Amino acid sequence: MAWRLTQRQIIMGAVVFYSFLALTTNILDTTEGKPPNIFKLQKLVLRPKEEVQVVEYQERHARLKQVCTAWGAYTTKAKFLKAAQKSTTDKIKDDILKDRKDLSHSQLERLWQLNKRSSFHQIFVDKSHELTWCKVPKAASTSWLNAFLQLAGVEDQELQDFSRHHLLLRDKYPMMPGPQLRRIMPMTMKFMRVLSAYRDKLEDYERDLKFRGGYYYSIYGKKIVKVYRKSSIKEKENSEKEHKEPTFREFVQYLLDTDVEEYDEHWRPISLLCTPCHIKYDIIAKIETLSQDSNFILYHRGLADKVQIRWSHRTDQTYKTSDVAKKYYSQLTLTEIKQLYHKYLMDFLIFDYELEPYEMLVDSPTMNMTLGTDENGEYYYDDENEEDEDEEEYEEEEEEEEEEEEGGNEEGEEEREDLGMAETANILTNLGEETETLLKLPDVK
Repeated sequence: MAWRLTQRQIIMGAVVFYSFLALTTNILDTTEGKPPNIFKLQKLVLRPKEEVQVVEYQERHARLKQVCTAWGAYTTKAKFLKAAQKSTTDKIKDDILKDRKDLSHSQLERLWQLNKRSSFHQIFVDKSHELTWCKVPKAASTSWLNAFLQLAGVEDQELQDFSRHHLLLRDKYPMMPGPQLRRIMPMTMKFMRVLSAYRDKLEDYERDLKFRGGYYYSIYGKKIVKVYRKSSIKEKENSEKEHKEPTFREFVQYLLDTDVEEYDEHWRPISLLCTPCHIKYDIIAKIETLSQDSNFILYHRGLADKVQIRWSHRTDQTYKTSDVAKKYYSQLTLTEIKQLYHKYLMDFLIFDYELEPYEMLVDSPTMNMTLGTDENGEYYYDDENEEDEDEEEYEEEEEEEEEEEEGGNEEGEEEREDLGMAETANILTNLGEETETLLKLPDVK
């Protein structure tokens, strides 16, 4: 009798366990069926004007679900490939799928495979405060990293040592296995900017050597130059200095020839870093509204008095955005812009941004100019018809940027990383580039 009772207990325990597992694993359901129902903010007690914020969050979230559904995140490969070949009368869906005609069968198949992936490497879970964060470099990550360290009880003195932040973060928030993580509802996530990553990690060898021992040059920069440095890139006769760092165009050519799963975390698409199609999020907070969104997050988690977000660089400062963006993106051809767009297609679609602003940055006549280097080793396009005063204005702008960067170097690598993020955030926000924060709040009972 005792044996039967024990057996019954085992059976009942197994039933309860697997029932619970079935409920929790729905968070990462990638099989055919309905997408996760992930927006549950209706029971929050909102402050004045927050109703508008919540409506915006709902619209962003609806877009996420539409894109994930249309691009096969919740269906089989066969059904997705078949549906991708059909036209649709749904205007929203047709807009979401407009790029399918530009993709080959193998590209569509690869995209479907990537949309099925789930990743937890960048995720940090604070159980006590029911908050989970997916850390995306180049998107105000230092500010939220600092906030999580505050929540973990790290003293102010330790917070001043920027070099130890990443070690402290993983020490305080060990990586959690998938099944455990699925039970955690809150989530925040940010997107990485390609241009900001290039400027911070690959453009300046001396800074890379100073702060990282030349890591990014030795792992990426040196190889990129070896493979993509063309003999057509000529130096001016009066300059004997070799330009060791890869140009932005060489970096982009490397990205185009490399599988996105092999990308460094600083330029990997957000859809691979944080798999927004398969993890339940409540809020998509854009860089344009990052201050308000962060305030919303902390207030409704009861953390407003416990954490102070320390912005290393304000995202609403004025920059010569068009000049800086033009300097880099004018190095690319329209074909390269389009190919780069396909690499980050899911990110563009999920966050509802357009390719056209980037295409407009490509100055066709520029591609016919000679690319050389000036006396400081900086690349420029040599246009004999360009007026002298335009060249002088360009040089003055370059000097101002160099002075700003030199000032940033004194404040440590992590703070410099966010400075580069903030500058590029302003550059690309105007162009429609996406830098997002996905946040998950717990259900309010």
